[in-house]
Amino acid sequence: MTLESLGWSDFFRQGFKSKALEAGLVPARISRNSKHVYHIFCAEGKFVARVSGSFRHRANEASEYPAVGDWVAVKISPDGLEAEIRELLPRETVFSRQGVSASGTESKSFQQVVACNVNVALIVSALDGSRGFNKRRLERYLTLTRQSGADPVIILNKIDLCEDVEEKINEARSVAADAPIYAINALENNGLEPLRQYMSEGSTIVMLGPSGIGKSTIINQMAGETLMKTGEVREVDLRGRHTTTWSELLVLSSGGVVIDTPGLRDVQLWSEELAIGETFKEIMEISESCRFRDCSHSGEPGCEVAVALEEGKISEDRLASYKKQKKEVSDSSRRRELGEKRKHVRPLRPRRKAQRKKR
Repeated sequence: MTLESLGWSDFFRQGFKSKALEAGLVPARISRNSKHVYHIFCAEGKFVARVSGSFRHRANEASEYPAVGDWVAVKISPDGLEAEIRELLPRETVFSRQGVSASGTESKSFQQVVACNVNVALIVSALDGSRGFNKRRLERYLTLTRQSGADPVIILNKIDLCEDVEEKINEARSVAADAPIYAINALENNGLEPLRQYMSEGSTIVMLGPSGIGKSTIINQMAGETLMKTGEVREVDLRGRHTTTWSELLVLSSGGVVIDTPGLRDVQLWSEELAIGETFKEIMEISESCRFRDCSHSGEPGCEVAVALEEGKISEDRLASYKKQKKEVSDSSRRRELGEKRKHVRPLRPRRKAQRKKR
C-alpha cells in the first residue's frame, strides 16, 4: 500500500508540510470512525488510532474532528500497535449535511461531515418500483455533491426490474443539469464498464443513496472481488436489505479508493445558495430576467419564473423543491448566526448574598 494508492497528492503534501512540524509524524488516511476510535491506512500499514489530548483541546466543533476520507498526521507508537492523531490536514472537498440538536425550546444547526477528499460522487437510485427512485431526493444529493466540490454522477440501478427505462432516464435528466447518467444492472454486471473511468489510481469516489438500492453490489462488481456484504432482496416489496451501517473507505486492488456510506434517509442540507443554483440552473437562468433582483418567485410583478411556470418550461414540483432548498439553507444560516452571537454574549453574574446585605 502506497500513499499514492490511497489518494495522496500535492495538495495534501503541502498541507502535511505546514501541519506536521513535529519529527516522526507520518501521513495517514481515515478509513473508519467509531465513536472517536479511528481506523487508518498509511504507508506503514493499518492501525487503530485516537486523537491526542492537545487535538481534543483545540477542536471546538464535531466537524473539526477527523472523518472518513480525511488525511491526518499521526505518531505511531514505539511498539507499532496503534497510532495517535496529532493533526488534521486541510480538506480538499467535504461532504456535509445539516444536523440539528435540540436544547430545551431552542434548536442548533451543526455540520455533520459524511466524507472528505472525494473526487466523484456516484449518486445511486434503484428502478425496482420501490422508493429507490425519487427526483426530489436526487436534487438534494446533487446539491450536497456540488457544495462539496466533487463531481456528481447519477446511476440508475436495477434496470432489469423497470418496464420503461428510457422514461426514468428522462426523469433523471430533467433534474441532473450537466451530471452524466448511467443505467445499469449491477447484479448481472450489465452497464458497469463506463463507470470504471472514475476508478483510476489515486482517485476517490463516494457512493450516495438510500439503503437497499445496490451500492455494495456495485462496489463488489467494480472491484472484481467481494469487499462489501450484500443483502437479499425482499420478495414483498423487492427492496434490498440494509447492509452498510457506517461509512468506510476501501482501497481497490484495481486502482482507486471508494467510500461507501450508510443509507441517508434524510438529507438535510448544509449548503450555500451557489450550490443550489447549480442544481437548479434553468430556474436561475430564467430568474436573471425578473424585474427585481431579490424576487422570491411568489407572485411579485415582473417575475419571469412565474411566466415560465405558466408556459410549462418548468414544473411546479421543480420550483417548489428549489424554494424548499433555499428556505432550508436560509433557516440553517440564521440558526448558525444566532448560535455564534450567543457565544459572545457575556452571561450576567448573580450578585453574591454578601453584596446585598446592608453594612
